[in-house]
Amino acid sequence: MKKVLIVGAGGFVGRYLIDEFKCNGYEVIASDISNKNIINKDVEYHNLDILNKEEVNSVVKLYEPDYIINLAAISSVGLSWSIPDKTIEVNVVGTLNLLEAVKEYNKKCKILLIGSSEEYEAKNTPLKENDNINANNPYGISKVAQENFAKLYKEKYGLNIVCTRSFNHIGVGQMEQFVIPSFCKQVAQIEKTNKPGKIFVGNLSAYRDMSDVRDIVRVYRLLLENNVEELVYNVGSGNTYKIEDLLKYIISLSNQEIEIVIDKEKMRPIDTPYICCDNTKIRKYFTNRDIKLTIREIYEFYLNN
Repeated sequence: MKKVLIVGAGGFVGRYLIDEFKCNGYEVIASDISNKNIINKDVEYHNLDILNKEEVNSVVKLYEPDYIINLAAISSVGLSWSIPDKTIEVNVVGTLNLLEAVKEYNKKCKILLIGSSEEYEAKNTPLKENDNINANNPYGISKVAQENFAKLYKEKYGLNIVCTRSFNHIGVGQMEQFVIPSFCKQVAQIEKTNKPGKIFVGNLSAYRDMSDVRDIVRVYRLLLENNVEELVYNVGSGNTYKIEDLLKYIISLSNQEIEIVIDKEKMRPIDTPYICCDNTKIRKYFTNRDIKLTIREIYEFYLNN
């Protein structure tokens, strides 16, 4: 039985990734700085602070995994503007600690590093892997740096590394600082009052590629299982939605009259107007769930909890 080590397994994507690998016959080692968010208890768990080199070395030596996926990150663009130093520390220095541990103790291991569409220079057509890189926020910059180090360690030390540039993905359990769960929670709360209400939002004019998180983690598994030749792969649906239209759909799920209020506090200093994924390289791996069904699941979660 192959072993996979998921670093940062306590986050939103981690719980889905654990299920994806468990359902496909893997031994899963889940690690995070705390186990309080590890929902699936039927896994080996190991406390791990990715910024602690000794801890990272110890886990890599102890388990000798076949695959490692690094989900440990400051993953919110908005939050990265508030804590740019911590964003660089976790997303870049933490990744370096992991690469160093694999280089020293387990070079046969294949590593998947999760990057972002935020690395790209904006354009109004679907983004391809060979398009310009020019991140315009601290989170995106940290992921560009991570990818550059991945290229260095792959070429200089022969590590088996694959990087994704992942586009927006959603599902039940995503943090409320992200746009879709924020909308769903606010609308569900209004619905439960049985009274009209106001929803507070940021920029609604942006277009974003959206996927169900379950489609994304399936691609992650298949990128590890298959002998992919290139360093970088876009992971997204290729379907782009205007944020305003998604908000209108969420409001339509409620029976209450809801006023939309633009909140300046929710506006980013810079916000890319259009992001769409050219997913040609991974399309054969992608199942493409209906995003409206995913949104309805998130809304009903807040309605019932």
